Amino acid sequence: MVAPPSPSTGPSRPAQAPAADAPRACRHTSMAYVHANGWDFYCEIAGSGPDLVFIHGEIHGIDYWEHQIAEFSRDHRCLIYERRGHRRTGMAPFGFSLENQTRDLEALINHFGVHQPTLVAVAFGTTIAANYALRHPADVRGIVMVAWSEMHEADQYLERWIRASDKVVRILENDGRDALLDFLRREAGRSLYMVVPLDSPIREACVQMFGGHPADEYRRGMLEFATSVPALVEPFSRLALPVLGVCGEHDPFPDKPEVLAAMTGFREAPPIAGAGRFIQWEKPEAFNALVRGFIADCAAGRRSSD
Repeated sequence: MVAPPSPSTGPSRPAQAPAADAPRACRHTSMAYVHANGWDFYCEIAGSGPDLVFIHGEIHGIDYWEHQIAEFSRDHRCLIYERRGHRRTGMAPFGFSLENQTRDLEALINHFGVHQPTLVAVAFGTTIAANYALRHPADVRGIVMVAWSEMHEADQYLERWIRASDKVVRILENDGRDALLDFLRREAGRSLYMVVPLDSPIREACVQMFGGHPADEYRRGMLEFATSVPALVEPFSRLALPVLGVCGEHDPFPDKPEVLAAMTGFREAPPIAGAGRFIQWEKPEAFNALVRGFIADCAAGRRSSD
């Protein structure tokens, strides 16, 4: 266990996003720093029951799982963690590749004694979930992939990030965190970080989330990660694993479910009306219902095969 990082490496947690249909807040959440794969990770774990592991995307964070932890911790054990380079976990000196961040997940799963989890992942987090499943195909109950175009278009995200990172780092280092947040309030969703919604109750929370990381995460952590993602679709599609794809109707970079047409256990849900990239934050009741149904289907399939 280590002390929380200072504001220079990981700023304080922003306010949670409002949502009219939010469930009650979860109880009995344990928070800890866990040393895993050579670094200290900020983790929260809540509830008891079958294991769910939530994996956030690049320059995202755990705040957008608030409605899922509140709902699923009633009858599941839910693990969320801030990935290497993000917020309270802070900036490791190295190790941002997909392979190493998969090792991070493996080490945390081992530490908490997680057994046959359902993985719920967003954006570039889906590449970690997929890679973990490729390494441990018998140990995953199923995967929910939210806004998973990074699985098939990682190189295009890299090109956009390179252009954005120079500007973000310059503002952060020369003018400070508040100046970066002001810049993102003006420009996020317009000239960079196009997944940030323009007219949404979660916009400010997204600005805080995207603007809340160490400078080196923007400068090199996220870029190293994006450059390390291999062609995952073809090997992933060969897995005999239940997978649910979920995308918002207003996501600027929508999923292409046809690329996983050969995967027998895969299905893509109809686009979630009124949602963009962050379905779980914008439309938590609709998203949670999909996940509940998927978990039930996975359990039924497992019973029928026993």
